[in-house]
Amino acid sequence: MGKIWWAALLGGGLAAGGNLLVFAIANVLGANLQVPSAPGSTTLVPLTAGQVIWASLIPALFAGGLLAILGRFARNPWPVFLGISGVFLLLSFGGPLNIPADTTTKLVLNLMHVVAAVAIVGALWRFTRVP
Repeated sequence: MGKIWWAALLGGGLAAGGNLLVFAIANVLGANLQVPSAPGSTTLVPLTAGQVIWASLIPALFAGGLLAILGRFARNPWPVFLGISGVFLLLSFGGPLNIPADTTTKLVLNLMHVVAAVAIVGALWRFTRVP
């Protein structure tokens, strides 16, 4: 397994850990984090730690795949990768903002998106970039 995939898994793990911390703090502070039971559903169910973990790991693998593909076609893939990552982060805010949940849930979910982006892109940058 190449260094991009190891870095992506590390970033996903860091994202999952950071987001579990956000999840735990939100719960301790009394947030009632509810998410749709299925895509497009208006039925809300409690957010689980398993969902937080998967939602942190899967984007890391996609990010690693994107970086690997860009690396095959560009001498320096980082400007394009960072641009695409930034656009995806901004677009990701639309998901939580459009669910029928309270404002606290929307803010916490969007904070989790930022935590994931920083952890994933940070790990890929730190462990795959050639100085």
